[in-house]
Amino acid sequence: MRLFFYLLSPFSLRLGYVFCDFITLVALALNTKIVKISKININIAYSSKNKEYRESLLKRSIKQSIRSYYETLFCLSRSQKILNKSIFKVENRFLYSQTNRDFGLILLSTHNRSVDLLLNQVTNQEDVTAIFKPIKIKALNEYVRKNRQKSGSSVFETNFTGVKELFSALKRGEAVAMAADQVPAKNMGVYENFFGRKVYTTNLIPSLHSKTKAPIVSVAIHSDSLTNQLYIRYGSKSAYKEKSQYNAKTMNKEIENIININPEDYNWEYKRFKKQEVEDKSIYK
Repeated sequence: MRLFFYLLSPFSLRLGYVFCDFITLVALALNTKIVKISKININIAYSSKNKEYRESLLKRSIKQSIRSYYETLFCLSRSQKILNKSIFKVENRFLYSQTNRDFGLILLSTHNRSVDLLLNQVTNQEDVTAIFKPIKIKALNEYVRKNRQKSGSSVFETNFTGVKELFSALKRGEAVAMAADQVPAKNMGVYENFFGRKVYTTNLIPSLHSKTKAPIVSVAIHSDSLTNQLYIRYGSKSAYKEKSQYNAKTMNKEIENIININPEDYNWEYKRFKKQEVEDKSIYK
């Protein structure tokens, strides 16, 4: 399976990006599904921006999304030594390394670029318990799961068992991680504001924090707009205050802050607004 992913990503990241940029031109010309969904989401999230800004962001976003797919293939087929060289700096590392771990640590992430590359870099520092949405192809799902666990971390599917494992890990004073920007399963979320729309939002991270008092630190991969190099940024703890309530609204605001650092890095092709408090069945049609 590793050879399969290597054949799909035979070049270095820098050369691979050149190939990805050609695919981007084709995707935009054909107005593919990824383009249509991204356009809808960007128009919602940045409705206050002018048309020129949104169209420019759409093109840049599609380019970075396709690059992020290559990053995932690259991550699933390269050694740890090579992967470590793909990240040229880490910002605010002290938020991660110096946070009190008496109650564990919750790492809040989003689908900014390659989630697999981010998880690889985080778990290379210490063992982390994480949950993920399973891939439909069984053999592929098993390989990806094992790859995410190769450093000694534990990865579980997003279900009751996975949630239970997250809670247990925090009770042991360990770190847990999850991307909190996807639409949760039925009865697993609340409607909360996200870029001006009341959308169905996971309540898992606020719930874990409420029950364990574990601190929350955001983390995401970004790209430098001038050099195209990748870097990891741990978010400010300003959104998390021990004496104030951390809820889905606070969490979504932190996710917005992560995205707004460099909006083109976010994977806008996901149907994030499909389940809203005010139902709109035609939004992605």
